[in-house]
Amino acid sequence: MTRRARLTEAGPSARHLPPSRRTPDPAPPVPEQGPVRTCVGCRGTGPRSALLRVVLAEGGTGSPVLVVDERRRMPGRGAWLHPDQRCLELAEKRRAFGRALRNPGPWGTEDVARAVARAAEQDQPQQSTTAPGTDPGADRRQGSGLEADGDPMSTHR
Repeated sequence: MTRRARLTEAGPSARHLPPSRRTPDPAPPVPEQGPVRTCVGCRGTGPRSALLRVVLAEGGTGSPVLVVDERRRMPGRGAWLHPDQRCLELAEKRRAFGRALRNPGPWGTEDVARAVARAAEQDQPQQSTTAPGTDPGADRRQGSGLEADGDPMSTHR
């Protein structure tokens, strides 16, 4: 088979078809949600805006201290952490901060623990302002699906 024969097998008319008829379009690209970071505690990923950036800073005693980089702009290596107490505990247990920051040694994690606690308080829903025991939707009939005699298919109320 010659080169010219191979070109004609696809059909010379294939070159004249509009682009929409030649081949199906690939799947549309998935829109990016921004930079993705990995939590040093749970190793889960998430958007940069959902994780805390932790860096080493010089403490008052001259020893390095872990500090939360609120603006995410401090110089140096940073470790990313979900604002969750379990992730902080896992990171401490696995000694993940030392590997991520490339600096062995114990640091104070008090600032990070306070930031995680603040984030947890902000994520909790606001408490209801109604008095305990009063439900504004109590006049609506809501049940467990069981009727008065305990049978879900009963006609007795």
